[in-house]
Amino acid sequence: MNPQQDDPREEFEPGVENPHRFEPKYAKSGIGQFSKVLIVVGAIMTTIGVIGGFSAMFLMKDGSHSVFLDLLMLAPLGFLMAFTGITGWVISGGK
Repeated sequence: MNPQQDDPREEFEPGVENPHRFEPKYAKSGIGQFSKVLIVVGAIMTTIGVIGGFSAMFLMKDGSHSVFLDLLMLAPLGFLMAFTGITGWVISGGK
């Protein structure tokens, strides 16, 4: 390859194959760490809400209301928490 020609691999990110390329060290932000916690807690809440809520709904044939049926409300809350966590994690740079 002629050194005067541009490398087609460097079209979007110059120096991507260069081992001596300088990349500044970024400190992990508190928002990034908090966002990871939100993702995990939201996923757990969604899982508990879906499994517990739907199983209570399908197992109770008589139409009575149970405390376990209230677990179904954890699913949308957990989804919102996980979505907020993913958004915060992306905004913080994925660190």
